Amino acid sequence: MAFLKRSDHSSFIKDRNAETAITHMIFFIAAILIAMTVIVVMTSNVQSLTGATASSSKVLSEQIKTDITIISDPEIIPYNSTLKEYTFYAKNTGRTDLDTEYLDVFIDGLYVEPGNLEMEFFDQDVLWRPGDTLEINMKVTTEMTEGDHRILIAAENGKSDSMDFRI
Repeated sequence: MAFLKRSDHSSFIKDRNAETAITHMIFFIAAILIAMTVIVVMTSNVQSLTGATASSSKVLSEQIKTDITIISDPEIIPYNSTLKEYTFYAKNTGRTDLDTEYLDVFIDGLYVEPGNLEMEFFDQDVLWRPGDTLEINMKVTTEMTEGDHRILIAAENGKSDSMDFRI
């Protein structure tokens, strides 16, 4: 280095500054790309969480507005031996209309197939409106055994009511 002229030395320093600037620029661009990737990933996650929250809040709102009460007398469950069917009564005590097509009935924890159910309104309506009573006739192949039993009626949003009864 003793033989370098002053002008050669300054050009050498200038070249090193350019290399440093280029290196910094490459790191800066890489950092920007990584940050943009993180933002895209986080945005999609936040959007999916927002959608899930809105969906679950709608279901919860419907559950709060829905209420079913079984109003049959648990000591006397009508049985028609000619038609081989038991009759239960339930009332829509909530604030929403319910479609009986989406009601599920369980006896002693066993699902009753819709083909074995006949649901009728006293006012011949299509929807089960708040305050209306629903008559549920359940066809059976054999009579239920004497003793304790349980009926559960569930709406499409999961809201349900159950009643223990004795035959």
